[in-house]
Amino acid sequence: MTLIPTKTEESISQAPLSHSQTNRRQSHPIPILSNKVVNVASVPQRSPLRYPGGKTWLVPQIRKWLAKLDPRPELFIEPFAGGGIASLTAVMDGYVDRALLCDRDPELSNLWRCILNDTDRLAQQVESFSPTPDNVRAVFDDDNTSDFESAFRTLLRNRVNRGGIIAKGASTMNKGENGNGLASRWYAKTLATRIRTIGSYAKHFEYVRGDGIDLVERYQDRQSAVFFIDPPYTAAGKRAGKRLYTFNEIDHESLFERVSAVKAPFMMTYDENDEVIDMALRRGFHLSRVAMKNSHHTVMYELLITSQKLSP
Repeated sequence: MTLIPTKTEESISQAPLSHSQTNRRQSHPIPILSNKVVNVASVPQRSPLRYPGGKTWLVPQIRKWLAKLDPRPELFIEPFAGGGIASLTAVMDGYVDRALLCDRDPELSNLWRCILNDTDRLAQQVESFSPTPDNVRAVFDDDNTSDFESAFRTLLRNRVNRGGIIAKGASTMNKGENGNGLASRWYAKTLATRIRTIGSYAKHFEYVRGDGIDLVERYQDRQSAVFFIDPPYTAAGKRAGKRLYTFNEIDHESLFERVSAVKAPFMMTYDENDEVIDMALRRGFHLSRVAMKNSHHTVMYELLITSQKLSP
């Protein structure tokens, strides 16, 4: 997941490049696929989740990539699913037959299972809920451990917490959008519609709780698949991933090694930094850059790491 660093995190220094790393960088300039920043309002909003590092802005590039794959893949594998926008796009736009989503977070996994298997009940609960401070507090304080109540609580936390963060320690919004407070991101009818739409495609989705790297290894020989790999970003000493995600520990070197054995097309996404670039170049992966805006409306670039060269 691409994370938006604070000024402190942006200033974290990276280790100086070795001579071999410098040579690799100089001999492999990274092309820019697009300098145009995508207006996310122009992209179908299919996930009910506001997810840190979400990839709605990348949907046009994901579509372009999938459309050029020949033969057409049958299975879309998303080992670090988060808000699931890539899988939702791949299935609902007809680029694949099925999608396999995975995440280690038990609360997020439970919510996705509820969306897929108890769709209408969850949609009705969303429609009937009024996000007043008292009502929100009552849901958060309720220690009911049923899967359904837990799923609704996770969705509510995602919608009313600052930045959509569900990790421990996250605080709720104060003024919110246009001064609407907790209700500013609780679009009941819209959320219910998204949940029901996903439910109508339930037979095309499988959601598992587990380790993303293990999932890559398990399906590495599946040539009829395609991988979209967007891990919590903690490489090169970045701390944002540890703040935004409950399950943030990941061995990035091990992930790259597993991906190097994959026989199907893949796309990985990372913040641009020397350590990640070096891990990719050492394995002969293709690199490109695409423009995006962070929450401060500053244009920055995301790295796309792929099995095949991408064209603008």
